[in-house]
Amino acid sequence: MFSGMLFAMNDLSLLSGRLAKRSLPLLAPGPGVAMPTLKRLALPQGELAQFHDGEPSIRYLAAFELLVSGVRGNHYHRTKVEHVYVVQGAMELAAQDLATGERVLVGLNAGDLAVIQPGIAHAYRVVRPGWAVEFAPSAFDPADIHPHPLTS
Repeated sequence: MFSGMLFAMNDLSLLSGRLAKRSLPLLAPGPGVAMPTLKRLALPQGELAQFHDGEPSIRYLAAFELLVSGVRGNHYHRTKVEHVYVVQGAMELAAQDLATGERVLVGLNAGDLAVIQPGIAHAYRVVRPGWAVEFAPSAFDPADIHPHPLTS
């Protein structure tokens, strides 16, 4: 594991603003309830999560299952801005700013959105099984996946 780790619970800007975590509020819609752009709605027919609305447009979208069996990632991107929204379950996001060497560990739970800028190495370790959605403003480019082991 890392020395000098940070375990985060709320909205954060880390690694000089190159890694962000936002916990979307779970709201019950009704008269007089202010509705932020990004939110989770507790509806009688089930939760609706609105985790992206507006720019940048999405050109890549994927869902991935969270299984407690190893690590996903251990790489960085030179151009891709990666967004990950946890639908169900929980993960730990290990990240390192390649320019400064600074490392952090961030807890991601259902309703959390992480935004990872280029040059931030990242790896996910599942804590509780579930599902997550990954999206980006650029199309998938396998040539922009550069191995960088952070955790095993």
